[in-house]
Amino acid sequence: MPQCLIPNCPNNAENNISIRCRRPDTSAIWAPNTEAFLCDLHADQGFSIEVNFTPALVRSITTNVSAGGHVETRTTPIIHHP
Repeated sequence: MPQCLIPNCPNNAENNISIRCRRPDTSAIWAPNTEAFLCDLHADQGFSIEVNFTPALVRSITTNVSAGGHVETRTTPIIHHP
């Protein structure tokens, strides 16, 4: 079971953080999960989230998620054709 992303939280975490880019018809262009998880307690409290986009030419999405502690990184390929 993954640990909660919040530093020093001892709780197991089942809630995966993800990000999605949607078309106007609500279908996803991409929607990767991250390697970051939150416990129920922290997921329910809410957050202020900062998102920074850096264009990539390699048809993948790399996420870096941190809550002030270590950074959880994951790269997911974009598999559909444009």
